[in-house]
Amino acid sequence: MPRIKTELAEGVEPVEGYTYVITSVEERKTAVQGFLGHRVMLEPTKRKEKDESVYATMLWSREEAGVASKLGSFMAAFLDFYGDEDEAFNTDNWKGATIRVVSWQPRKRAIEVIEGPKQE
Repeated sequence: MPRIKTELAEGVEPVEGYTYVITSVEERKTAVQGFLGHRVMLEPTKRKEKDESVYATMLWSREEAGVASKLGSFMAAFLDFYGDEDEAFNTDNWKGATIRVVSWQPRKRAIEVIEGPKQE
């Protein structure tokens, strides 16, 4: 019997109006077509009782990203926060940052960086 050879990604998309701390950003490449993206793992700042969900979203790389796309909303938010493309677009600078999901509807995504990463 044929078997599906797809791995289920762990993670629930972030929720509009909630705040999260970015716990990791990992570069990923799909095996079949070699699509490149970044998996952003998130921890809610206020976790509801009995909520054991893992929160994550995938930001697919492309040559040009609209500001209201998933990738574009993260890029725009970090550019607003840092004011410098080199710092803003370096995902190492995202880990530990607190973000608020302003809007998370298809073609209408917006996030805001409300606190930068903690300095170690």
